[in-house]
Amino acid sequence: ANTTTQPEFRYNHTIETPRGHIFEMDDTPTRERIRIGHRANTFIEIAPNADGTFKIFGDGYHIVMGDYNVSVGVDDGNNAHKMNITVYGDVNMRVTGDKVETIEGNCEQHIKGHFTQTVDRTSTITSFGDMQINAGSILGGTLEINT
Repeated sequence: ANTTTQPEFRYNHTIETPRGHIFEMDDTPTRERIRIGHRANTFIEIAPNADGTFKIFGDGYHIVMGDYNVSVGVDDGNNAHKMNITVYGDVNMRVTGDKVETIEGNCEQHIKGHFTQTVDRTSTITSFGDMQINAGSILGGTLEINT
C-alpha cells in the first residue's frame, strides 16, 4: 500500500508466507485493491480505480501457445487511447511468417542514426498522392527518375 491507498484494520486481509511472499486483499471502502507480491519485490496490483500494475524486478516472459491479442482502448469512435512503448536498449523482432501493418492515420519515423533496408526479392513503393524525396547528396552515382 502507498500513502493514498492505506488499508484500514479489519478491511485488509493479508497472507504472508514465511519467506515473505504476500497476497493482500484490501476491502477498505473507496480504496479496494488486490496485490500479489514476491519477496524479491516483483508484484501484481489492481488499484481501486481498476488500474493494473505488473512490475517485474528481473527478466519477463509471456509464452502463449495459441493466438495472442492486445487491445488498447475501446473501438467506439469516442474513446481514443494511446500506447506508449519505451525501450532503454535494443529491440529485436523476428517474424517467421508475413507481417502486415494497417495504419489509419499518419506514420512518421525519425531515425537519428543510419537507415538500411535489404530486400531479397522485389521492392515496391506506391504513392497515390505526391511523393517528395530529399537528399543531402547522391552517393555513388546518379539518380534517374521516371514520372
